[in-house]
Amino acid sequence: MRGIAKGVSSTEIAQLFAPFGGDPERIALPRDRRTRRRKGIAYVFVPSAHAARAAIEALNNTMLQDKTITLEVAAERPPKKPRRFGPGPGGPGGPGGSGPRPPRRF
Repeated sequence: MRGIAKGVSSTEIAQLFAPFGGDPERIALPRDRRTRRRKGIAYVFVPSAHAARAAIEALNNTMLQDKTITLEVAAERPPKKPRRFGPGPGGPGGPGGSGPRPPRRF
């Protein structure tokens, strides 16, 4: 769900999705990591794909607190690449190196 106003609460979203089986315990209103402000999106868990389609058809492009909301099915994120925290491919000193790194100078 996109385009939600900053003042919308999870209880309002739960009431909106109640006819479609929306789980009020599984509503996420993500915040920006740096500013801690809401991003204007929400994730709502509904029990089936059929209920999700019905909610999208009924609620897409409707108004919620004087803002038009857009609904779409959330896509799975691709898995993250594993991070490497250790010696690189060139040996113990890091990528391409053959020994320990020299101390940093500031």
